Amino acid sequence: MALNALLVSERDRVWIGADPGGKKNFGLAILKADGSARTWGVDCADEAVNVIVANVKSFPAGVGVDAPLWWSSGQSSDREADKWLRKKYRLIHGEVQASNSLKGAALVQGIMFVQRMRERFPAVGVTESHPKAVLAALKMRTGRQFFQQFSVEVKNQDNREHERDAVISAVASREGFEGRWLKDLSTNCHSSEQDPSRFWLAPIQYFWPET
Repeated sequence: MALNALLVSERDRVWIGADPGGKKNFGLAILKADGSARTWGVDCADEAVNVIVANVKSFPAGVGVDAPLWWSSGQSSDREADKWLRKKYRLIHGEVQASNSLKGAALVQGIMFVQRMRERFPAVGVTESHPKAVLAALKMRTGRQFFQQFSVEVKNQDNREHERDAVISAVASREGFEGRWLKDLSTNCHSSEQDPSRFWLAPIQYFWPET
């Protein structure tokens, strides 16, 4: 976690969650220390950052992003983290896709969101997230179950999937950077992958709630 985040009082901490997409499909969430969360559906990374700057008065304690934040030059741009999730939880390729199969908005806007956030909040901690796989791993069918287990109250989310996934991403950031989700999928990479600890967008974590 960045030093600036550590200097923020515990009650003022906030975590950011993002589910990058296209017009009105970029889910954004701000999660406060009291468990309350507010969501938005915006058009792009720049608009998401503007919303955060307008609504967050302290240095974020962490950011979670539902998008692949490091890539592979191997076949299908598949990564060891994605392979592990499919094998561990018997998920199919449609549930945990290789990067080459994803839409451009998720790939481009996810990376650009992290870059723009770090321009505003240097060295802010960032974790990749995969809300749908998290729900499957925890054997939950709905976001409501997840919110109850992790003591989150969403103020204005109208069952929109992108915003739900942004909240889950914010929780992944909170749980990871607060030391409760200890497994980090970014630490096991093939030689064909960018090194999440060293490449130009680094450092990137991938905190996971292994049970």
